Amino acid sequence: MSNLSENDPSETLLNQPETSNDEAEIIKPRSLIEKTLKIYTVKIANFLAKYDWITPNRISILSALFGGPLACWLILENYYLIAVAVIIISGIFDDLDGDLARAKGVASKEGAILDSVLDRYVDFFIITALIFLDPSQHLIPGLLAMFGGMMVPYIRARSEAEGKSVVAAAIGNRTARFILIILGISTQQFFPLLILLAVTSNIAAFQRLFFALKTSIY
Repeated sequence: MSNLSENDPSETLLNQPETSNDEAEIIKPRSLIEKTLKIYTVKIANFLAKYDWITPNRISILSALFGGPLACWLILENYYLIAVAVIIISGIFDDLDGDLARAKGVASKEGAILDSVLDRYVDFFIITALIFLDPSQHLIPGLLAMFGGMMVPYIRARSEAEGKSVVAAAIGNRTARFILIILGISTQQFFPLLILLAVTSNIAAFQRLFFALKTSIY
């Protein structure tokens, strides 16, 4: 979804104050998967940039429709492998839109806002579908996973808005959650999946909160 960040589209700062590098240093580790995927999405984006009717925001919306309502319906109908394929396509589009925005020279804060909001909806649809597969077991871990997933980008945005230093989550980042979701749905291990999502996302949130409350990062 078109945004200004190349590293973590779902967790982009929407309002950056003018601070020094020492005050708002962002440490963004890249996984091998992200680096590999970026090679291909940049090439695809450069190819698509020539078509005026293919816009970053349209790719963003398409990504959200695939990863949100469509994936949710497929999970509830027990088409798990098809749901996994759709979620993977959504994830690729989620990287592609930002690359397309940069290739077209139209990266904007508005695109970053759309990106972040739609990513939250995708998370909501997928986790809601998993909860409804077995509400008696999945409700509590599902709600905790949803809460943690929302707190990670919120803590980052609030910290950066105040000019505080921020670290990218070493555990529970969006790539890690994406891999867990793919593996969990593929193997139909839904309860362990929700437990892992709940634990890792909330650890990531507390990690960011811990560093945000420090005066500096050493």
